[in-house]
Amino acid sequence: MKVEYSKTFVKAVKRLSGKMLDSVKKTILETKEAENIGQLSNCEKLVGYKKTYRLRIGDLRAFFFVRADVESNTVIFEYLVPRGQAYDKKIHDILKKKD
Repeated sequence: MKVEYSKTFVKAVKRLSGKMLDSVKKTILETKEAENIGQLSNCEKLVGYKKTYRLRIGDLRAFFFVRADVESNTVIFEYLVPRGQAYDKKIHDILKKKD
């Protein structure tokens, strides 16, 4: 699949180091190599959303959108936040607007 990143996601990744950074890189590579969403591990579609998914990476949660084109599927990584912040109303309101 094709992968794109938001500025927010890139800023969050730049703050990581060590094992967490390696885990995020591994997850991104896995996403690029996957042919569809079903092949991603620790991935779930969010209830109440049309095209928003969540990937679990240790204590972090990566939220992304899937844009299905005729040519290929594109995954747009939007947010990378700690588990405690992942389910706040603020994040869900932003995701609803973009969904």
